[in-house]
Amino acid sequence: MYNHILVPIDGSQQSDRALDHAIKLSKHGYPNARITIIHVSPQIILNDPPISVPLSDTLADEGRKIVEPASAKLMESRIAFKSVTLTGDPSTTICHQADTDGHDLIVMGCRGVGLMSEILLGSVSHGVIKHANCPVLIIK
Repeated sequence: MYNHILVPIDGSQQSDRALDHAIKLSKHGYPNARITIIHVSPQIILNDPPISVPLSDTLADEGRKIVEPASAKLMESRIAFKSVTLTGDPSTTICHQADTDGHDLIVMGCRGVGLMSEILLGSVSHGVIKHANCPVLIIK
């Protein structure tokens, strides 16, 4: 039984599909499940800060633009939810949030990167699958 579903969102079609699937799970399979949407902005380290560029404000604004439509979709669905916006390494932050809040399922999209990109760069979904302490459902 899933009671608390974590859905990482990044504004992509894959994360939209993952949210839709989590909503279906909550409505039809696990009607008491709550959903937490999480957006993680990657941590950016600059050696020489750019002049007059409010990077933290820009990242926060981008996060709001991603979280607001997802929140609206959940409100329309009448599902209990909360939203979290954090900064850091996305896969590490998602796994930490799942552990901290006691999530029993992570539903997330898959980017579908090629084999070489996966080997050289890795992916957030791959990192979450490797390190999460709860089941992970990947939506294509």
